[in-house]
Amino acid sequence: MDKGQPHTVFSLLTLGQAVELLGVSRATIDRWRQHKGLPSIKIGRDVYFDRDELQLWVREQSSAGRPVRDVQVSSGPLSMTIGYQSGTAHMWSSLIIKGLRLLEEELSLLPPFRPVEVRWRDAANGLELVEGLIAGEVQIAALGDYPIAMSAAFGRVLPKFSPVLLAFDGKAERGRGISVAVPRQARLRDLSDLAGRTIATVPHSSAGHRLTGLLTSLGTPARQVIHQEMPESLRSIASERVGASVMWEPYPSLLDYYGQGRLLFSEGLGDDYLTGLAADQAWVRAHEDLTVAYLKAHLRAHAFLRSEPLKAAKLVARAADIPVKVAGQVLSRVRWDAAVYTRDLETLQGFLDGTPFPAPGLPLDLLQPGPAYRGEYLQAAARQLRLPAIGDGPVLGDWSKRVLL
Repeated sequence: MDKGQPHTVFSLLTLGQAVELLGVSRATIDRWRQHKGLPSIKIGRDVYFDRDELQLWVREQSSAGRPVRDVQVSSGPLSMTIGYQSGTAHMWSSLIIKGLRLLEEELSLLPPFRPVEVRWRDAANGLELVEGLIAGEVQIAALGDYPIAMSAAFGRVLPKFSPVLLAFDGKAERGRGISVAVPRQARLRDLSDLAGRTIATVPHSSAGHRLTGLLTSLGTPARQVIHQEMPESLRSIASERVGASVMWEPYPSLLDYYGQGRLLFSEGLGDDYLTGLAADQAWVRAHEDLTVAYLKAHLRAHAFLRSEPLKAAKLVARAADIPVKVAGQVLSRVRWDAAVYTRDLETLQGFLDGTPFPAPGLPLDLLQPGPAYRGEYLQAAARQLRLPAIGDGPVLGDWSKRVLL
């Protein structure tokens, strides 16, 4: 080497390191290379990036008004609205994310294209959030299993709405977490006694779907069902204004804690009870970095729920305004598992049976169980958190004994 010449030190990043640095998928990196002039170096079959050139390219995209998120944005801060349900225990990871500001922490690690304003929308039920996704008012929503499947049904008839499943949240075997509640003094000889009672629940919800199945098995007409949100159903059972209610946690546990009702079918109501995260595919593709940031916060919340149960119970109790003892008991009965298993997709497939969408006779390739699963974003979040890889597709088979994510 000629000692009179300056020595150039290359600071090369692998493709995986560039993906982690920018917080986007490999497909996005490839698209930027082909269509946006992202500088790269190909050595054999491997692609590398010079760190300095990569940082310069990012600054140029930002200063030229071309954010690498590939979307047209206003001059103000970008905002994202997270839809959650503080009254649904199997989605309480949202309360952890919000209370510990985990999403804000993850967003602060992104390249400084522009500030991101985080908004939270606390909904009474999943249908409200599905409507928010369709209207573009909510970007990521925590939904129960039946609303997840319902969003796919809307996606088949609304050309501009294409929902995707990003991850699961709280899970429970055989429908545990959803119970039939009756007044404390109610006398029921057997299951058929429900046939003559007025039953309250939330329509088009995970609880409502299971009530429909229960009534079908009893041969009971649906006209006996009245529509009430969970807080009102709790008050109706306590005051004996209705004969029964199908409720999700924490409401059954609150009834039991205060001695205001009795619970039936504590062993479960059939299919696994699943909750998860859904978003519109167009938004996800345009905001892959924000999507991965939220999923990282989601996985961190799960780890906190599993490793710090008492702290989690106290945080949830404050946010949901319930006793710490009830919060702790409910949290301990939830499997906090973001991984998507084939078992879970089969459960969602079952929700399509007997529903108006899709119409009978459609080809099997249209009978997708809920929104299409886009596992690359969960995989990217896990990789950045240095968690075990699970792949972009669903995990085959049954739930593992050890929670994966």
